Amino acid sequence: MRKLLYSSAVFLSAISPSAVRADPAALLEQLNKEKIISVGPQSPFMTDRLSAQPNATPAPSVVMQSEAKESEAKREEIKRLQSKLASAQRQIAALKKKQRTTMDVLPGKQDAAAKEQVSLTQQLQAHIQQLAETKQKIAHASDALKSLRGEKGLLEQQLKSSQQQLTQTSQKHADDTQALQAFRTANSELQQQLKTRQHQLEQFEKQQAAAAPQNAGQVKQLTQAKEEISGKLDVATKQISAQAARIATLESQLKQRTEEKAQAELKSAAPLAPQKTQGHYLLAENKSSAAKMNYAWGAWFAAKAQQESVTLTHSGQKYLPEAFLQGFQDKFAGSLQMKNDDIEKVLQSLNKKMGDAQKNELAQNKKQAQKLLAEAAKLKGAERTANGIVYLVEKKGQGVALLSSDVIRFRVDEKLSSGKVLSRGAVHSGRVSELPPLMRTGIEKVVVGGRIRIYTPAELAYGEQGIPGMVPPGVASIMTLEILGIVK
Repeated sequence: MRKLLYSSAVFLSAISPSAVRADPAALLEQLNKEKIISVGPQSPFMTDRLSAQPNATPAPSVVMQSEAKESEAKREEIKRLQSKLASAQRQIAALKKKQRTTMDVLPGKQDAAAKEQVSLTQQLQAHIQQLAETKQKIAHASDALKSLRGEKGLLEQQLKSSQQQLTQTSQKHADDTQALQAFRTANSELQQQLKTRQHQLEQFEKQQAAAAPQNAGQVKQLTQAKEEISGKLDVATKQISAQAARIATLESQLKQRTEEKAQAELKSAAPLAPQKTQGHYLLAENKSSAAKMNYAWGAWFAAKAQQESVTLTHSGQKYLPEAFLQGFQDKFAGSLQMKNDDIEKVLQSLNKKMGDAQKNELAQNKKQAQKLLAEAAKLKGAERTANGIVYLVEKKGQGVALLSSDVIRFRVDEKLSSGKVLSRGAVHSGRVSELPPLMRTGIEKVVVGGRIRIYTPAELAYGEQGIPGMVPPGVASIMTLEILGIVK
């Protein structure tokens, strides 16, 4: 029994060192809790206590059988305890080995933790430095913002000045229209002069060829005349080119100036009924320059009234020539038949109606122009550029290729997407390099004898506002160019 308790104490010391210092009863109770032994009524560990109780003496055979069973039970219990002890010793050895491994690894982990702490400290310092730099950048950005606000104020002042200049430019629109018409007239005259001088040159050349065998003196004179005419022809050609460039510039300016305010309200009349002069003021009797200037000015106003009458008609208003003429005369005579307030109300209403009509016409024309350009771009051989211009070569031609320095003769047919014809069969001449860019690009795609059609959007042709009385608003241009030859 003592041996068994000793073995159990050894086993418990392996599990818990405090167990060996407990009293036997506590030890047995501990063994019972650990389920190593069973302290029950029939447990062999309770024999000492049971023996102290007064019992009847059993028979010898019964005692021997009981002791044999107890011995066998004790041996089995000892084996079981020894097995558990061996298992506990193995667990203790494994735990000690694990402890040694942990002690070996712990210094390395401590070093890694120290390194990580150093790295984190460095990162923290870097973040602090970045924060300081960010604050400095914010301060710089605030200064830049103040500077930008100052620049914004200057730009707003510049914008206000530009708007005032735009208003002044709009007021010059009518003057530019008159100047453009004058330049076109001058260009037409120069074209006619050029044609006459070319004819004269051909006549001189024929005369020179006929007179050459007969008189050397006449040949010399004809040669000098030819050189003189050639010089004049070059001068005329340069003048025409300059006039053409000026016309192109004025047309471009005219497209950009779309604001017509005060004059549009007053130009609400249609063309006057054709009447013969009654002889109230005859230029034959008044030949001064002032008389001619005022007469021309009146004629210009009449032409302007004819142009504005188209706008009036398009707005759905009815034109009464007699009423228009009477209002014109009464204004000059100072005997108006309507109050100024009533006239102002009527003109405001008319201006609104005309404005609405122009908006509707613009929307309709733009839609029609866009459809036309889209259909043109789908035609076989059509080429559409990034700015929306469509080039369609109708005939390449069989002649020589054109150089930018060549002076060419070409025929122009032009109509609008609204159906209005602006030019038909008009023949012009000019240096390729001095022609408008869209025409030059088209001419470079053909040779002498070729023909090309150019579809131009409204914004690159006559602008969304068009030319009052001549070109409706928002229309596209369809121009056909045919290269007739090179001017030698």
